[in-house]
Amino acid sequence: MAYYGDSVGDSPGSTVMKMNDLDWGVQYDTGQSPALLQGAGLECELKRFDSLFNARGDKFRLPMGTSHIINHERDDSASSALVLTKHWNKDKELDFTELEIKSPYIKAALKAVVPQYKDFQIQVKHIVIRNEPQCIFHFREEIQRYGCQLQDSQAAKHVLFLLQYMWRELSTEMFTFFSTLGSSDGPATIDFAGLWMAFRPGDLIFLKPATAVDDDRVLRFKSMDRCRCSLSFCPRDKWTIEGTFIDYDGTKYGHDTMSVDIKKYEGCRSLQELAAFPLRYHDRNNEIRSRLIARGQKFCGLHGMHHRRYDGVAELLGDDRNVSMHGEDDYFPSRSTLVNGRIIVDAFAFEEARPAHSICFASLEKTFEAEKGQKLELSDDEYIICTSTISGFSLNERKWGNFKIDLIQPLEFNESAFHSLILDEHYKKQILSLVKFHSEERVKFDDFIQGKGKGMVFLLHGAPGVGKTLTAESVADFCERPLLRLDASCLGTTATEVEASLSSIFRFATKWRAVALLDEADVFLEQRQTNNLKHNALVSVFLRALEYYEGILFLTTNRVDSFDTAFKSRIHLAIKYPELDAASRRKLWYNFLSQTSAETAEYFDRSGMLDELKKVPLNGRQIKNIVRTAFTLAVSDGMAIQISHIRSALQPLKDFDADVEKSKLERKRMADTEEPEPDRLSKRVRGDTFR
Repeated sequence: MAYYGDSVGDSPGSTVMKMNDLDWGVQYDTGQSPALLQGAGLECELKRFDSLFNARGDKFRLPMGTSHIINHERDDSASSALVLTKHWNKDKELDFTELEIKSPYIKAALKAVVPQYKDFQIQVKHIVIRNEPQCIFHFREEIQRYGCQLQDSQAAKHVLFLLQYMWRELSTEMFTFFSTLGSSDGPATIDFAGLWMAFRPGDLIFLKPATAVDDDRVLRFKSMDRCRCSLSFCPRDKWTIEGTFIDYDGTKYGHDTMSVDIKKYEGCRSLQELAAFPLRYHDRNNEIRSRLIARGQKFCGLHGMHHRRYDGVAELLGDDRNVSMHGEDDYFPSRSTLVNGRIIVDAFAFEEARPAHSICFASLEKTFEAEKGQKLELSDDEYIICTSTISGFSLNERKWGNFKIDLIQPLEFNESAFHSLILDEHYKKQILSLVKFHSEERVKFDDFIQGKGKGMVFLLHGAPGVGKTLTAESVADFCERPLLRLDASCLGTTATEVEASLSSIFRFATKWRAVALLDEADVFLEQRQTNNLKHNALVSVFLRALEYYEGILFLTTNRVDSFDTAFKSRIHLAIKYPELDAASRRKLWYNFLSQTSAETAEYFDRSGMLDELKKVPLNGRQIKNIVRTAFTLAVSDGMAIQISHIRSALQPLKDFDADVEKSKLERKRMADTEEPEPDRLSKRVRGDTFR
């Protein structure tokens, strides 16, 4: 057993690391002395060199202290255990330093105790440490324990020499460290130059939220570096800290990397004031650990596809591609958007729809997958470094994006909405029967051509505000399925664009088992005409898409008079929605008032006010908007909805209708009094247009 004495190196005063203070419980596999690299590094000595540029711009190396190449002696550092080289740039400023470890004994020690060297091939390569010997400092106690267990005195001598080198080179930094971070008195503080001493490889690093809406994040520390130039106000003079975290690409979990900068500061500063610092120094260490472990577990439970509710800020991708000097690319700029509604969590679909935004895992880190139908089980220290967001699709905004794990909540479906729908019970039964038949797929009934005719298409037609859209919404909730809304504006203007959009939307709707709703589908349903080739192409594309769609689709329109007859064979059920009568309006008033308060609805019913309101010729959408406005007014007044609130909300609509009628009468009066202009075009001879 090698004996080091009571201390190692030139440790400062009372901060000496005592041998008998160490934990001797850890046993290292010291094994036999490693095979030598052609006899290199056997001399227990340190050689120092300067790497310089000559007048021709060529780089050469001289022993430190040698000023001219003519005085340069033969390089005899091959047998030296340690070789330190300072690299100078062309302006004769120090660029960086390199410590080359040639000693086979020291390399064996680092391989045994430093995680980053556990797979290092010490028989064929030397270890090179750039700038501060960070790993030696951070694993100094482990290196010392390793050396104390060595049976080979020569190996123990080399390990001791390494520790002595560290104490000499870092004497000032070590004194600062033990006076600040190494002291139990007061908050943990450190100066900018010595900041690296606070970050040990493998540490959990807390990222301080930059804004109030940012999440708490924890990374596993990997490395840190800074600019080494001598400029007093160098904008790059900052520590760049790199860490790893666990992410999910829709198929597997893996480690990704991210970095954070700490700008230069003067004097000593509390670690908790910095943008990133080791979690163990946080005042709320235990609380943060518990919360982020729970978030990581929730994250792992969201693999696959999930229909959820979301309320808060999300990073949504725009519809337009990024435009650079080289033209459009496949990157879609994002922006923070307030999302309040339902989302689809589906990282795999996100990767498919937006491949330029796909996750790239660190190539040297392991990846892992959950068993089919099982939740991935990780350690607490792995849960805590899981990402804070997951990708998916916002159903209301119809945009892809990244959603905060903490704001994703279980979804409650409103199954009663379908029962309160103002629609003939015969039609309700038909709709549910067809949807149930399609969902259960007990009978395989499709076209003679495989893949065709598997969808279920409903056509709802009638005046605005009579319940067409509400029917699709309530069916989706009753069946506990997502509702995927689309309209003509989001599909494109050319046949090619529409075909691509429909193909993508219908593919995801089928995958998510969603109910698709195309509101105001008139542009795709209108009769084709011989003189409008562009419109004909749109209709043809839409017809072809319907043939191969395998999901449920609701189409709404109020213009069946121009309906293309080719659609008749594609529609499984067409329902006409009549204008609302007084009884229907009364029921709608009651239903919407019930959503604000059951007592309010009962009060309006008993008082006879519903009988007054049902006489006003309104559609369902108008009634809903009036109740919403009245509710806002009532909340502002600090009371339940009164008839006065309803009347206040109703008055602007009445005024608007009166203005519209007045405008119509005025236009009619002017048209009746004006003389028609002579038809000059009729006097033009055929062919004038081309002159």
